[in-house]
Amino acid sequence: MGSKHRSLAAMAAALALLALAGPAQAQQRYWYDGGERRLLWAESGLLADFSAAPGTKQSVIQPALGDKTAAPTGSAALTVYRDQPEAGGRPRALPGGVLVGFRPRTTAAEREALLSRHGLRLIRPLGDRADWVLVASPPGDASLELANRLHESGDFASASPNWWQPRQLK
Repeated sequence: MGSKHRSLAAMAAALALLALAGPAQAQQRYWYDGGERRLLWAESGLLADFSAAPGTKQSVIQPALGDKTAAPTGSAALTVYRDQPEAGGRPRALPGGVLVGFRPRTTAAEREALLSRHGLRLIRPLGDRADWVLVASPPGDASLELANRLHESGDFASASPNWWQPRQLK
């Protein structure tokens, strides 16, 4: 086999590997926990449904019915994630909202300008300190994508999704 044929064969093999790797990489999700990038794995057999009225005993996490379009209650069913593959780690879901941390010594005017520049709507400050706030976002993957975009912009000290996790009884 000539070098031209080997080069073509190598190129074809590389393209085949890229084609196979592309969908797997596109599915890998992540989020930032402070400065640390953490991987996420979607839990294929579960969905999160936040549509129940407050105070009801309906579980947020429910079995998936067939595929993701078959929501357990017929409404906004969201992906359930875990921090480890193969059902490892606690389940978590994205009810909406992003936690944003400002850099030290950021003035109130600078905070308002940053929120405005990124098109963010303030929901409320978190705690007594003005350097952490909750901003509005749609539920689900949109809040994950917004949090990652804000963190990666470099304009904030930190940004992470407003994760929901089930309570652990003591």
